[in-house]
Amino acid sequence: MVALPLVAAAAVPAAMYVSSKLSIPKDVKLIGSLIGSKKAFAAIAANDRINVTYRFEERYRMYPDREALVFEGRSYTFREIHHASNRAGNWLLSLGVKRGDIVSLLMTNKPEFIFFWLGINKIGATGAFINTNLAGKPLIHSLSTATASILIMDAELAEPVANSLEEIHEMGYTIYSVGDSRKVNFGTPLDLQQFPDTDTPEDRRRKTTIDEIAMLIYTSGTTGLPKAGRFSHTRACTGPAFWTRFYGFTEKDRIYVSLPLYHSAAAVLGMCVAWTSGATVILARKFSATHFWDDCRANNVTVIQYIGEICRYLLNTPPSPLDKVHSVRLAHGNGMRPDVWTRFKERYGIPLIGEWYASTEGTGALSNYSTGPHGAGAIGYRGALARIMDKSLKIAKFNVETEELIRDKNGRCIECGLDEPGELLTLIDSSEPTRDFKGYHQNSSATSKKVVQDVFVKGDKYFRTGDILRRDKDGFFYFGDRVGDTFRWKSENVSTAEVSEVLSLYPDCLEVNIYGVEIPGHDGRAGMAAVVAKSSMDWNKFAEYALKNLPRYSVPIFLRKVPEMEMTGTFKQRKVELVKEGMDPSTISDEMMWLDGNTYKPFKAAEHQRVISGKAKL
Repeated sequence: MVALPLVAAAAVPAAMYVSSKLSIPKDVKLIGSLIGSKKAFAAIAANDRINVTYRFEERYRMYPDREALVFEGRSYTFREIHHASNRAGNWLLSLGVKRGDIVSLLMTNKPEFIFFWLGINKIGATGAFINTNLAGKPLIHSLSTATASILIMDAELAEPVANSLEEIHEMGYTIYSVGDSRKVNFGTPLDLQQFPDTDTPEDRRRKTTIDEIAMLIYTSGTTGLPKAGRFSHTRACTGPAFWTRFYGFTEKDRIYVSLPLYHSAAAVLGMCVAWTSGATVILARKFSATHFWDDCRANNVTVIQYIGEICRYLLNTPPSPLDKVHSVRLAHGNGMRPDVWTRFKERYGIPLIGEWYASTEGTGALSNYSTGPHGAGAIGYRGALARIMDKSLKIAKFNVETEELIRDKNGRCIECGLDEPGELLTLIDSSEPTRDFKGYHQNSSATSKKVVQDVFVKGDKYFRTGDILRRDKDGFFYFGDRVGDTFRWKSENVSTAEVSEVLSLYPDCLEVNIYGVEIPGHDGRAGMAAVVAKSSMDWNKFAEYALKNLPRYSVPIFLRKVPEMEMTGTFKQRKVELVKEGMDPSTISDEMMWLDGNTYKPFKAAEHQRVISGKAKL
């Protein structure tokens, strides 16, 4: 009888060890959230409530006079937003907008964006969310792709529209402006107060199917003109249902959204999560590193969003005794670089970082619920249990030079081993709404390029994410590069992300963008870095640091001193333009340097001639 307690006692640490190694609690949390969100959507579908506006209205019916939104000190209740969006919907109905029609929305972050978004969806139409940073050809392309006839324009954005007015009218657009009409001398001023706030006809959104599109959300255009991703009502419901469960969002949360609403991070993981959970959104007109934490403190924010380089910008602000004075429990987003992760968490005292990986149009997602140092910098986690139950994500071997997936003698792709980088592929399954790739609106060519068939078995289909990832032995997934960013030099693969992470840790290096440039007479591409540096930067010591911490072939040969980094509207570094401009100092206005031996020296016409003539040792 004495042996049983001893056996039981011995089993406890063993069970704890197994649980720790397999991180079963993490997997259970993930799987439970997935199952819960699927059940929630099944109930939504059974009750004919697929249209995303029902998520907002459920909260409105529960507590109409609770604070739903705060914008620049002005508070809006669920009732006020409900009535304002009804006005928007009734106005569109008066124009003859029908179910399935597309309405283009070009608007900065402000309550009116939400009013029109909900109003458009309430009548069964689709909103095309146009990037507010666009002008000229990209703007014309985005509006043309939308195939809409109505453009709702923020008066603050009149200039880029005015500069392309003739082309926009030729597309058949009628333009309505919202805001200060003194800034606009074209189009029709719009005042929603002139229209009734009565509920829009219910039949306009009844029987919304799992395939119907709630909004067109455009890619950032880092590799060409923006593509319009078709975002279904189904994804606008299931994604927020999962994240609400996974991160424990409740009606008590106050979410700070400073990202642009035209992007899925703010629209779906900000607004739609708030509508699902009943949380209050604190909406900023735009991201400001200077005012970010003051806004959070003033509004008792509990959740902040980030994307791309936002956390680096916050770290680059001067330290303050108030850095940890806030009520933030969670920072969630994607694109926090590993070299920023721990410094950001420690400086601002963030208890939980919720890094996620997903794309607007893609079919899979990863998440990293991080409360400690284990897995810092990882974009996602899946333990053994989760990987057994869900085999929809695969990392496949990839040829950096040809930028194609590697196939075996039977024509099948080859799954990577542990810590082996490859392209992430996510399963496409039309029978599963969240795994059905809807493609790009009016762009069949781009759609087909994202689909690969007969991948691991005959007849299967996967979405090509275009991202190079690796998974370690503990189940953490780490981002490597975008396809095309990794380049070959000296017969070695150079990961731009890895080089950036190393160089970004140098104290006087504020920001760095790594890319490869072609040099006549040389195979592959040579490393080049656009660098934002402090005035105190010692370039010789920078070279010494780079050579000490990177393989010689990875150290950038060319440097370009830039006053600030060119970014997309979603805080991703632009590389395409830099690659095209190459390394000819006669065509680049920024001061350039090159690695001559073991030090960085000025790079001008004479040095350029030495390089292209083959006389310089690289």
